[in-house]
Amino acid sequence: MTGCPECSTEITPDALSCPQCRKLTRSADLAALAQQAKAAWRVGNFAEERALWQQSLNLLPPDTAQYAKIQARLRELDEQSAIAAGDQTSGGWRKGAAGIGPAILLLLTKGKALLLGLTKVGTLLTMAASLGVYWALYGWGLAIGVIFSIYIHEMGHVIAIRRYGFKASAPMFIPGLGALIRMRGVRLPPIPDSRIGLAGPIYGLGAALAALAIYYATHIKVWGAIAHFGAIVNLFNLIPIWQLDGSRGVRSLTRAQRGIVLSATALLWAFTSNAMLFLVGAVCAYRIFTRDWQREPDNPGLFQFVGLLAALTLVMVLAPLK
Repeated sequence: MTGCPECSTEITPDALSCPQCRKLTRSADLAALAQQAKAAWRVGNFAEERALWQQSLNLLPPDTAQYAKIQARLRELDEQSAIAAGDQTSGGWRKGAAGIGPAILLLLTKGKALLLGLTKVGTLLTMAASLGVYWALYGWGLAIGVIFSIYIHEMGHVIAIRRYGFKASAPMFIPGLGALIRMRGVRLPPIPDSRIGLAGPIYGLGAALAALAIYYATHIKVWGAIAHFGAIVNLFNLIPIWQLDGSRGVRSLTRAQRGIVLSATALLWAFTSNAMLFLVGAVCAYRIFTRDWQREPDNPGLFQFVGLLAALTLVMVLAPLK
């Protein structure tokens, strides 16, 4: 028997709380587990987070508010796991992009997942409406290329979202303005939010690179125009403001890392004088002072952001607009 440090009531060694004042006996262990669980949540390691919360549950009396709160979080994590497990079984929604290099390979290996969006009536109808707008503006060849470039970009987001076990809608096109997907009631940690945000431009880069490769193989000008359009649109999405992908991409970065993104953008702009890069750099300079930066660095996220800027700029330079 030991004495409660709060009220001196005798407590058995296996007691989880004091029977008199209800003070938790394993509060130090619970605080350490909570800190580890939050760290796992930050990087999107939800399996480890679940295991840590389960350990915490075993150290809490069932009638406490903390017990109920952790139980609710475990149910959320189980729902995410069920979504991810269903995706792996069907083979339809699997892991998203992890880096820049295999961009074209992603389009080849994720072909089945990319096509699943085309099974949704809403996607097909809004895609057809957008196709009509772009057809009237640019002709049928470029219009089809533009539509599928946007579609592949949006499916990159969807695949990454499903990878983390969250539900996402199929892409919905907005004629003349692009497309969007929806996530409802999801509180994303910084690093998964960054990976989901940058997955769109990564898949978009893959589409642009594929179009560029076809252009150089065939010398058909419309493929060069499709590649150039894809590079510009995805650079625009990297502007770190509002709901654009770049805003989510810098969320996981430290202040110093945002400075590196700004420096890389400035260097690319100095070589190309491209207005889109100027916009990315100008807003990135603003985001250095918004005080929403992270304390812990995200080196993979930094590599993805800078790599995307460099690769998309290269495609834009190599792909003829006409």
